[in-house]
Order: sequence, then structure tokens, then C-alpha cells
Amino acid sequence: MALQFNVVERQNPQTKEKKWYASTKLTGSHDLKSLSQDISQVSSLSAGDVYNVIMNLCDVLPKVLMDGNSVKMDGFGTFRLSFSSEGAANKDDVSAGSIKDNYILFDAVDAIKEKVRKTKVNPA
Repeated sequence: MALQFNVVERQNPQTKEKKWYASTKLTGSHDLKSLSQDISQVSSLSAGDVYNVIMNLCDVLPKVLMDGNSVKMDGFGTFRLSFSSEGAANKDDVSAGSIKDNYILFDAVDAIKEKVRKTKVNPA
């Protein structure tokens, strides 16, 4: 199945010029229950076991990341925390107060990136 897209008009906030862009069309969503059921179909675990493992991952992952660790999941990718900060003219002027917008970065493994790159795209 190919990924679908819509064509949408967007305005550049700086120049006010409008242009048309391709925008991903989502055709649905997959919740944790349905994902657990799908994974159970290709493993020896029940959907409940898979669900439990994923929920435990959701509990543990933030703690590990907040300790300053990256989390590498073989065959999937790596998670790490990052943030943006205000710039300062002098090194001594940079403090924890300079930090804003904490966020999580995820870098998928090359095999997943390659599958995504090869995705066919069709208009909706």
C-alpha cells in the first residue's frame, strides 16, 4: 500500500507568499492495543504480554533518558534527550536558565529508514 498525500496551500510566515505543498494524509491510527495484537501475531507472546512490555518501556524510558543516557534499541533505533537554549556572548552567562524546550530525539536504524524511503506515494 502506498502512502497518500493531499495538496495544501500554506503561507510563508516571513514573506507572506503562498505556495502549494504535498502533505501526508493519515488514513487512520493504531493504538497500543492493536499494535500489541499485531506484534503477538508474529511472536510467541500474547497480546497482553506485548502490551505489558510496551507499558513498562513507557515507564522506564523517561527515567533512563533523564539520567543522561541514550537508549539504543537494536533493530529499531536510538532515543536521546536534547534541548534548545538561548545564546550568550560570554561562556559564563550560560546557565540552566538558558535552556528551553526539552525534547526527545529518535534516530531510526538504517533498515527502517530505507523501508520508509522506498515507500510509494500517491495522491489521495
